[in-house]
Amino acid sequence: MYTWISGLCDAENHGTLDDIHRFWADDARIVTGGQVRAAGIDELRKHFGIYPEQYAEVEIREPYYTYLESGDDVVVEYDILIHGRDREGAADGRRELRVMAVFTLTDGRISEMRQVAGVRAGDA
Repeated sequence: MYTWISGLCDAENHGTLDDIHRFWADDARIVTGGQVRAAGIDELRKHFGIYPEQYAEVEIREPYYTYLESGDDVVVEYDILIHGRDREGAADGRRELRVMAVFTLTDGRISEMRQVAGVRAGDA
């Protein structure tokens, strides 16, 4: 899934939004910092649909710091590098974040992604 997310920044890959059904359950939600950012397929499409417009690059760095699976739960700790697109009035540039994400799977697809992120020292 992270390879798919990185590819969304390429405007020619915008059609890969249809792959949401491959990775995400119909009622899936993304919770970031305790707030629901997207719930359901339509909101997930909107959430991921901004990638080509806002980001020149999103790179999920490997190897992950932590990767744990237990039943239908997966915990991943990783760094993400984001380059914004040059747009008038936008706070563009390079951001590198450390992310801790907990995925809950239902029938092999993500039903919930809970994540928290922090700016890495020296990269702000």
